[in-house]
Amino acid sequence: MQLALRLRLAALVAFPAAAALSAVMQRSFLVLLLLAGGMMLVSWVERIRFLRAAGETRMPDPGAFWPGFAARTGLLLGIFIITLGILALFRDTSLARGFGWPDLLIGGGTTLAVYLMNLASARLAVGQANIVATQLNASFTSRNQPDDGPDDIIEGEFTAPDER
Repeated sequence: MQLALRLRLAALVAFPAAAALSAVMQRSFLVLLLLAGGMMLVSWVERIRFLRAAGETRMPDPGAFWPGFAARTGLLLGIFIITLGILALFRDTSLARGFGWPDLLIGGGTTLAVYLMNLASARLAVGQANIVATQLNASFTSRNQPDDGPDDIIEGEFTAPDER
C-alpha cells in the first residue's frame, strides 16, 4: 500500500516539476498549456476510473473543464515564473520563442509518466483492498460457524454456546 501512495504522491509532484524543468531549460511558456492539458487529461481518466469503480455509467461533468484548466495553468505559470525569477538572479535568461520538440517531450512524457503511475497505483490499491476484504470475510465466516471451542465471555458475563 505504501508503494501505491508513493506513486500517487509522485504523480502529484510531476507536473509542477515539469513546469520548473521548463523554466530551467528556458522553454517557451506555451509548454505550460500543454502541461495543463495533460493534467486535465489524466484527471479526466482518473474520474472515469473512479466512476466505473463506483458502478456509475455516466461520464464526468464536462462543465468543469475550463475552470480546471485555468486553475492548473495558473498553478504551473506561478511555478514557472518563480523558478525563472530565481534563475534570473544568477544568469541571463531568454525564453524560447516557439514551441518545439523539447516542449512536446516534456509535456507528453510527463503526461504519460503520470498516467502510468496512476494506473499502477490503482492496480496495486485494488489488489491490496481485495486481500484485506478476503481476510475480513474469512475472519467473519469462521466466527459464524459453530464450533466446539471454549465458551464466550461477553462484557464480563459467562455464556455457554447452548444458552444463546
